[in-house]
Amino acid sequence: MPSIGFDHIDMRVPSLAAVERFYDALAERLGLPTKRYAVVQFGGASWAEGTPENYNAVEYCSEKVPGQVRWFFGVIEEQSAQAARSRVAFAVAEDELDAWEAFVRRIGARDVERGDPEYPAVFFNDPVGTRLEVCARRVSP
Repeated sequence: MPSIGFDHIDMRVPSLAAVERFYDALAERLGLPTKRYAVVQFGGASWAEGTPENYNAVEYCSEKVPGQVRWFFGVIEEQSAQAARSRVAFAVAEDELDAWEAFVRRIGARDVERGDPEYPAVFFNDPVGTRLEVCARRVSP
């Protein structure tokens, strides 16, 4: 049976303080308006609700829509974590790529580069080096 889509993404970073403002801005732009605080044990074995005063993880959530599951991405501090060598890509409209490129530069993205004409995208790193992307997939003819 095929998957019905993504539920969530968890990213580990060595310092939440180094990236939290970056992800606050990115999540808002991505349309994930709700920020939740959590306390996550190493490896994700346990999760508990946190507060703005006590947390080591943040989750950026989609809107609550009746009949739909909320999806989210989380950023978890794990001091031994290294920047992800994989890449998380978010889908955007192709005519918005220039605005996205300017936006990620403004919020502190590093190593920003454009895809080629066959693959319209903007690639960038967060402040600790995790590779991210916004891409505009074209519909097959």
